[in-house]
Amino acid sequence: MSESQATSEIDPQPSRMPWIRVLISLVGVLVAYYAAPVEFTGTNLIGPAAVTLVGVGLLTGAIVGQLRRHWFTDSEVRLPLLVTLALLVVAVFAYGYFALETVRPGQMADLETRTDSLYFTLQVLTTVGLGDVHAVGQTARAMVSLQMAFDLVFVAAGGSLLASVIRSRMNEAHTARSETAAQAASARPSTTPTDSPTPSPAEPPKEQA
Repeated sequence: MSESQATSEIDPQPSRMPWIRVLISLVGVLVAYYAAPVEFTGTNLIGPAAVTLVGVGLLTGAIVGQLRRHWFTDSEVRLPLLVTLALLVVAVFAYGYFALETVRPGQMADLETRTDSLYFTLQVLTTVGLGDVHAVGQTARAMVSLQMAFDLVFVAAGGSLLASVIRSRMNEAHTARSETAAQAASARPSTTPTDSPTPSPAEPPKEQA
């Protein structure tokens, strides 16, 4: 067996499907966020609050389920699912802020578009706090406080789990590359020269009597 054949058998190309699924999740969540209608009757705040609370409740259950699966059953956690949950957290709160400002203008300062709401949600998530978009009304501040508490508990735990999964995948890939290199080196033909027999010294010619 040649060296190239041995290497191809023991060094398959790594699957890129998880990262493709992450990209698809990102695009899907953004499309759903920008396409979701914001239609609530009058200036009633029950609609936006209910949508936000239901979304947060569902995300809490999903994140807790992943944490329990990892901590108590030692099962492998799927990376695309964790990333999708993190994206959904941002989308749910961003939708809630935009719906709140649509139903009751003045609750959020300088929040006019869905992009403004997404921008503000990421500010709260990353604790940057630039201050150009901020909560003014009491309902808006309660919603921001809810996101802060949610981010502090569940997003932090999910982020730690996500980092652990990525680090584990990187270690596995490094170990696989090391084993592949070792197996490829052992598959190479030996170049050590074989020992040739030492020629015996020639016998001196016999003297004639």
